[in-house]
Amino acid sequence: MGKNIQTVRNIGLIEEELKTSIAGIVSFFSKEEKVIQLAVTFIYLDKNIYISLQNEDELAEKINFEVKANFALLKNILAKPNKSNKAKAVYKFFSVNIIGNLRKVDDQKLIDEFQRQYILKYNLEDNDIKLLLKNVYIIDTEEIQAFEETGN
Repeated sequence: MGKNIQTVRNIGLIEEELKTSIAGIVSFFSKEEKVIQLAVTFIYLDKNIYISLQNEDELAEKINFEVKANFALLKNILAKPNKSNKAKAVYKFFSVNIIGNLRKVDDQKLIDEFQRQYILKYNLEDNDIKLLLKNVYIIDTEEIQAFEETGN
């Protein structure tokens, strides 16, 4: 079984995936030096990842701000036969990994924009969702890595 990994440098393609994908995994170290990993819905805005954590009360005490956080996105792609040896690819996926500092968003304009974008992206009709989206966090992007991996 072979594996082929290609680095993706097309920022347009990477940003399109980040804008259209619905969920990812965010991970960071807590104050107790434990890794916290959460599946989250998100908004990609101004080259950064914005999330809102629903279990705010439980997590607020654990979140260690200004530490590196990691956001990962995986997209399964329909595998096609390999041209070189006619073997059918077993899997193919596109991954994006974003690394940056985790911060709480205090700017009301950014919070309002996050809420607006979130309602549009997830086709929500009830504006009461804004109450659930009041605590907004940003992963302030320092590095973006993207790969396309195929295995057969």
